[in-house]
Amino acid sequence: MKKFMVLLLAILVLISCIFVSCKNKEKDDEGGTTVSGLEENADEYGFEVTDVTDENGKKVTDKDGNTVTTEVAVVYKKDKKGKTYAEVLNPNGEAVTDKNGKAVTMKVTQTTTEKETTTKKSNKKTTTAGLTTTTAPKPTGTTKKDVETTNEDETTKLEKGAVPKTDASGKEVSFSQKDQMILKSMLEVPYLYTASYENSDGVPLSIATHTAVWMAERDGGTKTIYPSSPVVLNLFKYYGQTVVNFKTQCNKYSEESGAPIKYISKDDTFEITGFTAKKQEVSISRIEALGNGYYKITGKVSNAAGKNKVAAIVQKNKLDTSLGFSIKALKWS
Repeated sequence: MKKFMVLLLAILVLISCIFVSCKNKEKDDEGGTTVSGLEENADEYGFEVTDVTDENGKKVTDKDGNTVTTEVAVVYKKDKKGKTYAEVLNPNGEAVTDKNGKAVTMKVTQTTTEKETTTKKSNKKTTTAGLTTTTAPKPTGTTKKDVETTNEDETTKLEKGAVPKTDASGKEVSFSQKDQMILKSMLEVPYLYTASYENSDGVPLSIATHTAVWMAERDGGTKTIYPSSPVVLNLFKYYGQTVVNFKTQCNKYSEESGAPIKYISKDDTFEITGFTAKKQEVSISRIEALGNGYYKITGKVSNAAGKNKVAAIVQKNKLDTSLGFSIKALKWS
């Protein structure tokens, strides 16, 4: 009898372990396995400053003898002891490797924790070299004819601080026609009008799915399967912050939002089955400087399911020189 009870107890324990194991795993349609709450969540991106060196590895200096520095995109990792380090990325979101094929890493020098969100990101705010705001022959995109064109270089003047709310106001300025067209295209990401958010709320996953598809199309994508790193890094470029839990929640929200993107965990890839036709039309009517590299863009909207206006908080960002801006907050009305 005792042997029977011991055997029965062992069987019950085994069944319990199997049940718990199955509960912690979610099978995707491709047979891959996603482990909830672990490393499949969201990679954390940011900027780090490094010295510029010549072909011989010698530090480059300016005319005053100061070492020339540059900022590079990085993904934050943890070593076996739990200490955070930065892995350098190329423009495609892939790890930069040395001659031995090992990933190039660097110490974390920026502050990577902000109280407003649960994700780590750099507090270093930067501007785009190459996308200037001084080339417009006359002010455009504003409601006044005598508004001055902004020419401030905020690359070295940015300070830490909270992202302004969408109801903030500031001094009206003008951007070049080129910059306005970039911002217009960013605000016309299909179905972006379906969600409003303040920066402290984090990026809504429902619109992040459409943004990921738009960014892939903008990069000239023609294939179906994409490595995960460039897709996630593209979202960081667009929003200027990590989109938390995008990998684990992508399939759920893409199904709800109708975005043609799917995460395949077994290969750590994204499948994009098509590109979405343009929906809303945005006409920029006012640009206000809010300081610290932030601007408020106000525009008129059409073909957006009854939404007529948009207020966007944007920030200059040189992680991607072809965009030059990040969308930090949105309010559709």
